Parts: sequence; C-alpha cells; structure tokens
Amino acid sequence: MIRAKGEGSPEVLPLPVSSPLFRPYGDVVRLDTAPRPVNAGTAWRHDVADFGSDERRGSRLIVSVFEAEPQRLPRAVRLLERHPCSRQAIIPLGEAAFVFLVALSGPDERPDMATLQAFHCPPGSGVIYGRGVWHSPIIGLHRTGLFLVQSWQDGTATDCEEVAIPAHIVAAV
Repeated sequence: MIRAKGEGSPEVLPLPVSSPLFRPYGDVVRLDTAPRPVNAGTAWRHDVADFGSDERRGSRLIVSVFEAEPQRLPRAVRLLERHPCSRQAIIPLGEAAFVFLVALSGPDERPDMATLQAFHCPPGSGVIYGRGVWHSPIIGLHRTGLFLVQSWQDGTATDCEEVAIPAHIVAAV
C-alpha cells in the first residue's frame, strides 16, 4: 500500500509476505508444504517452488551468498532491478529478515509504479521473483544476514537490468 506524504516522497507500507498476496510477483519460499521422506528416511524434502530454466546459450545456474548489513526503516529506495531471462531466489539463512519492493513491467518494459508493493519476509521465509519482475535490492533488518541467492546467468548485461525510480520511502515494520 502506498501513502502520499504531503509534498515528499510516497511511503510504501510493507505487507507480511504471503503466497496469495505475492503471487503476481513470484513464489513465497516457506516450509509449509507437506514433506516427503528422502535419504533412506534420514531427511525430509520440502518442494517449495519450480525455479524454471533459462534457454540462453551459455547460461548457467549461479548460487551466491549475499551478506546484507541491516538497514534502518523508514528508508528511501531509488533503484529497482530485474532479471529478464531468469527467476531469482532470495532465501535467508538462519534468522535473517528483510523487506523489499516489487513491481511488474509496464508496456514500456519499465516498472509499472501502479503495481509497486513492499513486502516483509520474517526469518524462515524467502521469495522467488518471477522472470522480469522489478525488485529492490535486499533491505536487511535487525542484524547482518546471510541470504542464498540463485539465478540463471550468461555473463551479459541481460542478466540484470537496473533502473532509477523516484524515491519511495519503505515504512518501518
């Protein structure tokens, strides 16, 4: 939800991430699916989402760990990025929590600011952005956090596109 703040930048109120609310932008990663036993019964497998593929020649699935410093809210966001050829997973490791902005593409392939929304992911929840969904960088909360980040990449500029946006203030959660 976006609130106008007088003459200043609009304020975006983060919603608790949930599958129904986040569906237009991608998938929520949470251990709320029925697991099945694997590894001769010594582990449980939770299938949380289908990550998809990338058909570009030379593209490969890259797994990274981002170390995100905590940031104070409210906070101005002036940049969105997207991965036009791949979905991107952001999964906190340990007790990390984060907030982020997302927006769908408009007819001009730029962020459609009418679809801009902020979400809050508590520890134990992550997201997989849909292919081409605009999103802010990770806004870590409370403490330095580690995040598993996964996307298809071929080493070209089409791996990640960035665009400046008018400042939007992410409200405190």
